[in-house]
Amino acid sequence: MSGGHFFSRLMLVAVLIGAGAAPGLADPPLVSLGLSTAIIPIPPAAPIIPVAPAAPTATVHGVDSAAIAAALQGNAPLVLAGRTLDKATLAALYQPHGFQPIWTERREQSFLRALEDADSHGLDAGNYGVAATSPVARELLLTDAFLRYASALARGRVSPQDFETDWRIDPPDFAAAQVLDAAIAGDVSTVLAALAPHEAGYERLRAALLRYRALGRRTWHVLFSPSSIQPGDRAAIAPALRARLIAEGYLDPGNTPDDPTLFDAALSAAVAHFQTTHGLPVDGAVGRLTLAALNVSPALRVRQIRWNLERWRSLPRITAATRIEVNAAAAMATLYRDDQPVRVMRAIVGAAVHPTPVLRARISSVMLNPPWVVPSSIIEKEIRPMLKRDPDYLDRFGFAYQDVGGGTELVQRPGPTNALGQVKFEMPNPDDIYMHDTPERQLFALARRYVSHGCVRVEDPRGLARVLLDSDQWSRGAIDDAIATGQTQSVPLHRSLPVYVLYWTAFVDPDGTVEFRDDIYGRDRRLAEALAARAAAEHLAATEDQGPRG
Repeated sequence: MSGGHFFSRLMLVAVLIGAGAAPGLADPPLVSLGLSTAIIPIPPAAPIIPVAPAAPTATVHGVDSAAIAAALQGNAPLVLAGRTLDKATLAALYQPHGFQPIWTERREQSFLRALEDADSHGLDAGNYGVAATSPVARELLLTDAFLRYASALARGRVSPQDFETDWRIDPPDFAAAQVLDAAIAGDVSTVLAALAPHEAGYERLRAALLRYRALGRRTWHVLFSPSSIQPGDRAAIAPALRARLIAEGYLDPGNTPDDPTLFDAALSAAVAHFQTTHGLPVDGAVGRLTLAALNVSPALRVRQIRWNLERWRSLPRITAATRIEVNAAAAMATLYRDDQPVRVMRAIVGAAVHPTPVLRARISSVMLNPPWVVPSSIIEKEIRPMLKRDPDYLDRFGFAYQDVGGGTELVQRPGPTNALGQVKFEMPNPDDIYMHDTPERQLFALARRYVSHGCVRVEDPRGLARVLLDSDQWSRGAIDDAIATGQTQSVPLHRSLPVYVLYWTAFVDPDGTVEFRDDIYGRDRRLAEALAARAAAEHLAATEDQGPRG
């Protein structure tokens, strides 16, 4: 496909700007552009009509406005230094400024300083480098590189909605013209730094990336043991295991017994800590699953962290100081107040075949003694087969068909055996996903709590209901009494509460502990494939596009 590769053919933006004289863009920087901007699509073949600048033509590095306007004129593809640029978008960005050059020495050096931070964001600065070439080509390539890097920081390199079928959160907006104008009026590196997420979780993950890159420079031997190692055992693997746990910060270097092969209490405690931070069954012993996690190299952990940094950038910035966040990959739910975690609960989330979607919603009310309207898919796949084995199944578990709107639906009446338990948090959303109680309390003891049909079961629903209702009328005792009546009651919250159901396979706790989880839903794999496909498409376009070259 000829034409724009700007933003890797994923986004075409243009700027509709009110008519008026355009000031020159050479130093000193503009204090205010005074421009009204809006983002609109532009057909790739739209003719570009230059607007003559009212101000005298500025020349930067031997580039003048006439040369820039000429390079952006016409419909032929624009390929510079092996990269296909989006001519229509570039023309729309330069046109209101009279096609004046942007990249003074000061601005270019500021951009290069900003790229020094790319690595800490998990981005490759080399993707945004500009090779020495003709002055006009360099000017346009710098603008292209600036906007590609700005977009990567502001909204990620790829959109999860393009390759996930159950991703319900749109990426952040990115106003190319406004970002470019801000860079012209201010400092390029400052503008770019402001685009990335500034949530504490993102910053902690950036620090973890640097740490695991440093670990990757060490020799990382594969650990092997033919059998499980229990506390008190003597094992040849113990010295290497101890060194591994010291390197990752799980064990104090001073905790070394006289017999280095002894699997002592300190080493077992360090293993238990490692298991906790990797979502493994915690027993302080080294079995098959623990050994496999220990043998994941720092290089692979670096990739995992980079994928999660990309996922952070692809999500809107979280501004609600009071909220609930569910991390489906870790099967955990956290209530935040004033941006601080005040209640952390185990959760049960969707199985691999029934993944919990990524979504945001708002809890509007708490329902006590909820009935359960059984989805048709569960009726067909689970209830009907169960009835063949146990004809009394419906009666024994309180199910009955009810007439609704000219049809029927299967409903489980409220009670202690109801699949929703005795508390439901109503949060309307297109997927009909909600948080609720469960009669199967024993499942919260599992390390891998991926067993639901997609909804989120929480460990302490009554305690959470008490906090959310936040009323003297609804003390814990009042909630228990209302449930004891068996009557269904919906209690509205004074103010609805935002809920974010997210997916983090690498994250860092407030105390600096780095945690990893398995990619239970395959989202990391699909993200890696999308990023690789984008890189391949860019390379293919650069090598195959035969348009005129600058």
